[in-house]
Amino acid sequence: PIVMNEQGGFTLLELVIAISIFALLGLASWTLFDSVVRVQRGTLSHERELRNLERAVAVIERDLMHIAQPPVVQDPSQLQLLRGNWRNPLDLPRSERQLLTYRLDNGALWRDSRAEGAQSVQRQKLLDDVREVRWRLYDSQVGWRGDWPSGQSPKAPLAVEMQMSAGRFEAIRRVLLLPGALP
Repeated sequence: PIVMNEQGGFTLLELVIAISIFALLGLASWTLFDSVVRVQRGTLSHERELRNLERAVAVIERDLMHIAQPPVVQDPSQLQLLRGNWRNPLDLPRSERQLLTYRLDNGALWRDSRAEGAQSVQRQKLLDDVREVRWRLYDSQVGWRGDWPSGQSPKAPLAVEMQMSAGRFEAIRRVLLLPGALP
């Protein structure tokens, strides 16, 4: 009679193959997880930069909505305007006007403000990592201009154009209509 010795279990080769498969699955899972985390970090960073940019443009747009005199482009990287209707800490309207200057200094976009006739200037950093800012004004007769005639001009500009390179945004162009631009 033939005696068969049957043993249950896995051979060494089967165990090595199974361990190799699980190791490859683990490595693939880790690579996928790492990729997802990196993409999420990049997305959050991009979202934060976009939110900061939107906040800076909103401040500029709010100031332009209360403009009291035509803005002046002092040089391509600097815009100055006189603003009325600004609020005090108690949220009450003020009667005096505010002189505002937007300027680029050491890679940051700044908003300098002072009450008309006052000496003290309040500085507010609007945006970091700004490489370039250019301002232009729109004249209905001439088109876009880098300057505006001084003195009493019969017509006020209709819009302000802001061109900027900041952070990961290479070319941003925003046209902001001034009050009275629309019929």
